[in-house]
Amino acid sequence: MSIRHWLRKPHGVLLLLFLLSMVLGACGSNAGGPKEVVYWTGITDDIDMKAQRDIADAFNKANPDLHVRVVPEPSTGTGDSTALITSVRGGVGPDVYLIDRFTVGQQAALGLLSDLYPYTSKESQDLSKQYLPFAWAETLFQGHPYGIPMDTDARVLYYNKTVLREAGIDPAILDPKNGPIKMSKLQELAFKVDHKDAHGNYDRVGFIPWYGQAFHTTWALDYGAQFFNNSTCQLTPFEPAMLNTFNMYHDWSQALDYQKISTFTSTYQPANALPSQNPFYTNHLAFKIDGDWDLSSIKQYVPKLDYGVTYMPVPDDRTTPFTWSGGFALTIPTGANNADGGYRFLRFMAGPDGQRIYTQETSHLPTWKALLDEKQLYDPGHTFFVQTLAYSVSRPPLPVGGQISDELSSVQDKVDFNTATPKAALQEYYNRVQPQMQQYCPFKLEGWSNPYK
Repeated sequence: MSIRHWLRKPHGVLLLLFLLSMVLGACGSNAGGPKEVVYWTGITDDIDMKAQRDIADAFNKANPDLHVRVVPEPSTGTGDSTALITSVRGGVGPDVYLIDRFTVGQQAALGLLSDLYPYTSKESQDLSKQYLPFAWAETLFQGHPYGIPMDTDARVLYYNKTVLREAGIDPAILDPKNGPIKMSKLQELAFKVDHKDAHGNYDRVGFIPWYGQAFHTTWALDYGAQFFNNSTCQLTPFEPAMLNTFNMYHDWSQALDYQKISTFTSTYQPANALPSQNPFYTNHLAFKIDGDWDLSSIKQYVPKLDYGVTYMPVPDDRTTPFTWSGGFALTIPTGANNADGGYRFLRFMAGPDGQRIYTQETSHLPTWKALLDEKQLYDPGHTFFVQTLAYSVSRPPLPVGGQISDELSSVQDKVDFNTATPKAALQEYYNRVQPQMQQYCPFKLEGWSNPYK
């Protein structure tokens, strides 16, 4: 009798299914060996992958009853949850999932992440006290943690000493010992640097307030935006900080001539240019806002660059330093097959042992507070960034965080191109995002506030 003929018999199909389930069951249980923990990560560059695998190896060695399998799962961008949705809905999701911490609230609201309070409430210590406050706050949804902070970063003002000297400016005035520079002073210095060639095109620019990490969220947080009103469950597009942000964009883009600045950036940093080719590296741009990750690029591509870093610029009525931080969080997807094992790995990786490995191998900054005092973990360039974390704030963990970011980018473009006034563009932002937020109301943004209001 042929296999095809045998499978036509009902008993044949049932027996085949039984045998297949036995094989799959044996594979899933690892044939009586350590129970598997499946870990998905969207950070897949060589350096970070090595660090994550080293953390998994250290955990496996310390926990012989479990075995972590690291699975690269690249995403298409911040907030992209396509792979997670598909896997969770199909019941084949990972046990631990690394995501942009900013999106924890959004993914939790969609029902994709497990509430970790049943685990954290049994800890012998209050975990919320062990992590940087802004990082812990970013993992909360309706007052409960849906992720554990992994790493973080910080943003500062980079200044090119060569360009400043060419413009007759002493770089010493930017020394962090002098405190953060005021916005009006930065504008004064930047306009002094600006220079055009014989054709009227910029060949040297002081500062572009939409270049690098100088985008809407940076300025909104710096000016003290709250983004959301807990009492009314409404977005707050017209709060003073939002208006200050986009009025600043409007005024500065008009003063510089947005089109001429676009020509400048496309000239000195054209599309598909080498990483070493950007106006700050080639001594054509005096100031830029960027993160600590740029230190490695400078070291690799322009090691002789004469530059410094200082605090972010602040509004004229404030002297307190400011920065904001992003980073990633470890989560347990809904319906994980080995949630208990997943939590054990999650706690190891996001705890001091795992973060110590990650910090040393990747130069990311830790969120476990005690590690900030372990100076041997950092190269000298990172020391200042570590200090700025005392002044850091995160983005508000709203369930429509991704939509807010996308729509504020649209507002920024309209204001920069002068196709809409700040108020009109912000009204359109509200009209688009508030209906999406409304479906979660009543909602309280617990554990987060912007202290710079």
